[in-house]
Amino acid sequence: MKEYKAWVQNTVSPFTNLEFSFMEYPKLGQEELIIETKAATLNFADLLLSSGMYQSNPRLPFVPGFEVAGYVKECSSDSNFTIGDRVVAATTVFRSGRHGSFGEICVASENLTYKLPENVSFEDGAAILMSYLTSDFALHRRAQIKPNELIMINAAAGGVGLAAVQLAKISGARVIAAVGSEEKKELIKQFGPELVINYQEENVNEIIEGVFGKRPLDILYDQVGGDAYQQGIRLLGSEGRALIVGFASGNIPSQILSYLLVKNISIMGVFMISFENNDREYLKKRMDLIFDLFINQQIEPIYKTIKFDEIINYLDLIGSRKTVGRIVALR
Repeated sequence: MKEYKAWVQNTVSPFTNLEFSFMEYPKLGQEELIIETKAATLNFADLLLSSGMYQSNPRLPFVPGFEVAGYVKECSSDSNFTIGDRVVAATTVFRSGRHGSFGEICVASENLTYKLPENVSFEDGAAILMSYLTSDFALHRRAQIKPNELIMINAAAGGVGLAAVQLAKISGARVIAAVGSEEKKELIKQFGPELVINYQEENVNEIIEGVFGKRPLDILYDQVGGDAYQQGIRLLGSEGRALIVGFASGNIPSQILSYLLVKNISIMGVFMISFENNDREYLKKRMDLIFDLFINQQIEPIYKTIKFDEIINYLDLIGSRKTVGRIVALR
């Protein structure tokens, strides 16, 4: 049996049980690509996947890793890609695939694969892909953000949060950034938000309403859940929009519908991956725009590169929310 080397999850258990061993080589499916991994991005969702808490779970054994940058190794004869193309892609782990990017090769959906411009490195592409495409989708497709609107971004020093801060600023919005430490507070200031709050040490609602007045937010961008979400909802004004991007706290909040009703608040789910089939051309156009922004130095992904054998250590840091920006493993 043909095999390849990868970080393999053999049981439904914490990510610390990942083993660097051999995985059976995948078969090429319809509208899929096999990609030689050069850079793989670590995500909080990798922790959920390993422990069986993600919304779609692959059968065992499987290789985690949702994002990849690398070369097309195999494709179908009628593919829009050719062998050797430099690409960034979302792996099929998003929909129960077993061959994520924490290995020598991985399987990606052709509909969520984008050619990497020659002047964009693999590590830059891996750091950009899901963070900026998700934030762009949230801000423009879902919330339809407008100039001068006031948006609060929770977990603003993470990869997705930093992307949201930068893209919101480009759109002409006014940004409040909420972060979890003084170190992160200093980092985020360079991107020009109107206000930065350390929610671990400061009263978020009291400070924001003291500066901007009662219920001043037009948009809440939340990927944390729990208390951070509940506080943000109370800051939304009439016809405010809450973008639900994730639940990094592990606490999925319940919602008091009567409050949403009387305050005319809209709750918007953000799951860009569903557009793999719904509107892949839209995502491609937005990805092209994001690459242009990067090439023209209008956005700046913040990330740290690590070796493949450091993946478990850095997944642990992501789980304890001690990382800033994105973590990209190179091989």
